[in-house]
Amino acid sequence: MLRLSLRSAVRHLLRRPGTALVHTLGLAVGIACCFLALLYVHDELRTDRFHEGADQIVTIEQVIDFGGQPIRLLGASETAITALRTDVPGVLAVAPTSVHAGLIRRPDRPEGLPVDAIRFADPAFFDVFTFPLQRGDPEAALAAPNQAVLTEAFAQRLFGTTDVLGRTVSVERTDIGTLDAEPTSVTVRGIAETPPAASSLAFDMLVSGSTPVATSDGMEPALSGGNPTYVRLGALADTVGVHAALEAVGPGMGPPGQEATVLLPRFVGQHFRNRSSGMAGNPLYLSLFSLVAGLVLVLACINYANLATALAVTRAREVGVRKALGAGRGQIAAQFLTEAGVVVAAAGLLALVLTASILPVFNAFFGKGVVLADLPFSVALAMVGVVVLAALLGGSYPAAVLARFQPARVLASLAPTSPGGVLVRRGLVVFQIAVGTVLLGATLLVALQLTSSRSRDLGFRGEQVAVFDLSAKTLGDRSGALKAAMLAVPGVAHASIASGTPGGTRAGVRLSPPGTEDTPDDDVFADQIEADADYHDALGLDLVAGRWFRDGAQARTTVLNETAVRALGMGSDPSGAIGQRLGDHEVIGVVRDFHLTDLREEIKPLQILPAPPSMLTTALAVTIEPNDMQPVLDDMEQAWARVAPEYAFAPSFLDDQFANQLREDRQFGQLVGLFGAIAVVLAAFGLLGLSAHAAERRTKEFGIRKVLGASVAGLVTRLSREFVLLALVALAVAAPIVVVIGRRWLEGFAYPASVHPGLFVALCAGVLVLTLATVCVHALRVALADPVQSLRSE
Repeated sequence: MLRLSLRSAVRHLLRRPGTALVHTLGLAVGIACCFLALLYVHDELRTDRFHEGADQIVTIEQVIDFGGQPIRLLGASETAITALRTDVPGVLAVAPTSVHAGLIRRPDRPEGLPVDAIRFADPAFFDVFTFPLQRGDPEAALAAPNQAVLTEAFAQRLFGTTDVLGRTVSVERTDIGTLDAEPTSVTVRGIAETPPAASSLAFDMLVSGSTPVATSDGMEPALSGGNPTYVRLGALADTVGVHAALEAVGPGMGPPGQEATVLLPRFVGQHFRNRSSGMAGNPLYLSLFSLVAGLVLVLACINYANLATALAVTRAREVGVRKALGAGRGQIAAQFLTEAGVVVAAAGLLALVLTASILPVFNAFFGKGVVLADLPFSVALAMVGVVVLAALLGGSYPAAVLARFQPARVLASLAPTSPGGVLVRRGLVVFQIAVGTVLLGATLLVALQLTSSRSRDLGFRGEQVAVFDLSAKTLGDRSGALKAAMLAVPGVAHASIASGTPGGTRAGVRLSPPGTEDTPDDDVFADQIEADADYHDALGLDLVAGRWFRDGAQARTTVLNETAVRALGMGSDPSGAIGQRLGDHEVIGVVRDFHLTDLREEIKPLQILPAPPSMLTTALAVTIEPNDMQPVLDDMEQAWARVAPEYAFAPSFLDDQFANQLREDRQFGQLVGLFGAIAVVLAAFGLLGLSAHAAERRTKEFGIRKVLGASVAGLVTRLSREFVLLALVALAVAAPIVVVIGRRWLEGFAYPASVHPGLFVALCAGVLVLTLATVCVHALRVALADPVQSLRSE
């Protein structure tokens, strides 16, 4: 029976190769989208699950109130860690750890190899997490100070081999706030397997936590308390005891006397909370990607169902004859489900080819490393499930409709279709067009906001300003020499040393408005930057009142931005703030507001102080004259090498830093735009098939009308009118949805773009033009046909 159904299905599909091709391509695109969404979701959800007993690992967090804002702090004090290790049943291991950027040097090579993940840990790290050692003993590798474990990949990168036990390397931390005056020598005691891509705990090197490092209080062990801490439990129910112990001793992370709420979230899933910029790791986009991919599959299945039921007239006699010869409703339904299964199976194979072809672009777009050959059986089974679901979605409705045909009516040449069936098909067409319109509308809104953000006056010069990170202490100590070397380069206009630049780091401070020093409730929370006398020239800041710092002793002066002047109650006129005192500082200048952070945030009050002789966190901003930039950069690199040859010359540009802040929104717009285009193409495929069927069904009618004098334009209008009306209904449904979604999304920006009604008019006009162009392809063909040919007898 199955073989007979398959043979009949193949024969029917071969009789209509064009229709079969439209079905197969549409379904292949929909299934491929679902495959990619499945791979994305699987890769996100498997993060950190490779650890043994991953569900029994928790992190220690506390939430404190800072000026009405909840601040989440990670970590625990040494007292809390000791209490957990000794006094709490159910705690199997406790692993504090910290991660730093830095430079790794071999003794025979003076230049440093920059890395982003030097992780300090103790032996318990291997008890909590599953990072097997290829060489060395996990109990001893980090047991003593100045010992290290390298990953296989990093050992190959540094030494060209993994046979490096006993070799020594030097480690220098270079990230914010580190005080390494000189590199620390460590001995390699282990080689770990390179952490998989599914790990949120990245590291190139593990260094024993008892290794002395420089702090503001002198040399202390690297893990002397207050570091992110992970706890392995015997069962999740043991969190009750852990929570009670931490409440008793206090986690020790907040200010003294500051009440804190202790939290113990599971380690698995923490990458959703601690995500960096970009779409990967964002639970919102995880849901959106899956939803939109599912919608695309549904649209493809609707195409199949719509066209299959529309072609019911051409297969009515076949069904009538089958039923007259004894075929039951179930057998008829099985026949059409088999046809759907053949089409979907072919589409599934094509979708697999499409997925494999798109995978490199997919991995680059999302920052993934998905390989089809490495997928587990469960994912492969889910992909098969997607194909089966597509067959059921696409084939069930046509099978049910065709199986209900009455043999007597069909064989008497009565129309087998019902008004209800026509209404369902029209509703599905409206749904298709509406979904495509919503996705395209969302894409236009994202593009509008991105354009508005890029064109916004940020308040500073960004195109020609190169920024160098001087956070490493040994590099920051040479900041003056580096600034002088850069100023000596022809083509360099200005150079400045500061504690932060727009798009980079900055400190926070509480400011008391003049006369309210004794009422903390009136304090204003502001950003704070320390800068030298050339900062405003290097960044092109605009002074609206007063003056900037001058070289020399003026430690008790400050410059504010306009927002700070208003927030501190110094008057609406910036010049009124000049000469007022802010604590121990005299206000000598006011700068026009400029953006320091993401454009999703409003400009905050800002206090700029004169740079002290030494700063823990420093940046060097260099303004390059607007000419041929590359020769200037080459000369700057040579100047850098003369002053700091062991550090890489790695400038970034201010405009690029701000562009990177919009990266997530740009990715979102590109993804929604892609799916919107696919949805519109699928809707066009559906309209193309339905209009072809409508034109074929009305060929004789049009022939008669032409004989009676109807014009080509009139015939095209008559055939297109129904589809244009459906498109108008879809637009009426989609427009309010686009408005609501767009308004909610734009609310996330401090400075949302203004949406002109013309945007929606253009969107609707574009959808109508596309609908009309698609339908007119077949309408014109029938309207221009020779009526003699159209009216030939059957």
